[in-house]
Amino acid sequence: MDSTEQKLVNFASSITYASLSDGAIHATKVRMIDSFGCALGAMNAPTVAAARKIASPVTEGRYARVFGTLETVSLEHAALINSAMVRYLDMSDAYLMASTAHPSDNIPAILAIAEAIGATGKDVLLATIISYEAQCRMCEVATFNNNGWDQPVCGAPAIALASAKMLDLSPPQMRDAVAIATVANVALNQTRRGNLSMWKGMAGPDAAREGVYAALLAEAGMTGPENVFEGTDGLYAQTMGADSYDVQIPTSFKGYTFALQQTNVKVYPIRDAIQVPVMTALELGKKVTAKDIEKLVIHTYRHGYLNWIDQAPFWDPQTRETADHSLPFCLAAALIDGDLDKNSFENERFLEDDVRALMARMSVEFDDEYDKVAPATRPCRLEATTKSGKIINAEHVQTPADILRGPDVATVEAKFRKLSSACIEEKRQDLLLEKLWAFDTINHIGELIDLTRL
Repeated sequence: MDSTEQKLVNFASSITYASLSDGAIHATKVRMIDSFGCALGAMNAPTVAAARKIASPVTEGRYARVFGTLETVSLEHAALINSAMVRYLDMSDAYLMASTAHPSDNIPAILAIAEAIGATGKDVLLATIISYEAQCRMCEVATFNNNGWDQPVCGAPAIALASAKMLDLSPPQMRDAVAIATVANVALNQTRRGNLSMWKGMAGPDAAREGVYAALLAEAGMTGPENVFEGTDGLYAQTMGADSYDVQIPTSFKGYTFALQQTNVKVYPIRDAIQVPVMTALELGKKVTAKDIEKLVIHTYRHGYLNWIDQAPFWDPQTRETADHSLPFCLAAALIDGDLDKNSFENERFLEDDVRALMARMSVEFDDEYDKVAPATRPCRLEATTKSGKIINAEHVQTPADILRGPDVATVEAKFRKLSSACIEEKRQDLLLEKLWAFDTINHIGELIDLTRL
């Protein structure tokens, strides 16, 4: 094994539920509630419908159920379809460092295996922590995105590792699962260039599917290639031209803050890097009306924006997927409408004249002082010049401490209820929340899946 493989396998083999602090367990439950809310809010999404069409019913052997319809399908297809629901609204949590991750894409894959093998809530919580740790810590040091590679590069091996843990594979089998998932899923970042397609929200779910598949192959006796990260033709050399990266995987857990606790639970259904600018826009909107703005300068940091601002489609979004990644559209909609939610992307709001006119009056300037603290700290300042010549500013800063603290219980539950109200009634919302907050007491994950029925 190369050193990255060894770290991942040692970590997954040694960590137990008893290793987790109360804070880590609470944070994982928050991500579970958040993911179920996002899924329930997107059951009829076009990406979900397309994924359902290629899934055949499975009634023998191992299978898992699709949220909502409760159809029984293969574990890989349950992972794909249910993860597509979590991801579609772009409202699930995210981790933005050297590269970007949406690790909640992994949760439905872990749930699929859990349902199939009769695993407990504690098993799922532990596997979720493992998947987040592997994916996010790799994103901290390896610049996959800036070198042209997409999120599955980190996601597929992470879910393979967590799936292997769920299946109780031996350390050599764990390594094989990670190796298979790594070499088979070197995904192109062209997914996030130009006018974005539906695949923007499917790359992560597909990586979850592939991770489950790799673990099942390893369980069946399939071996994987050696040194997949640090070999001569390994992931690091071929994607970034480096021999190795020091991925910070823990070897002891007392007092440790897991990566899952450091992911950003989103407020708005948009790209993670645009969350703070929208918060800033809503503050600015308290001081000036959108119709009075003659010019709006967005002061921000280069990381997370530099490779996006010069792309014409983000100033002229033609698809929903492009709009929820468009900084100018999201700010214009927030300023004009006084809010930003999933309805902001319905009925082609991004094509309407009022938002287009305000977008045309915007510009972006990068701030060297902001660059020094980003992306761990995320600052944004908006400078509006009114038609009368008055200059009005608003600034918002999100720190690592803010993200680690996360949303309070009331905020978590309000978001869940708002998203899930589209398909389940209040009584079922209550039941789901009760079970999700008590996730560590669940004896069979099927109890949760039952409550998603349409």
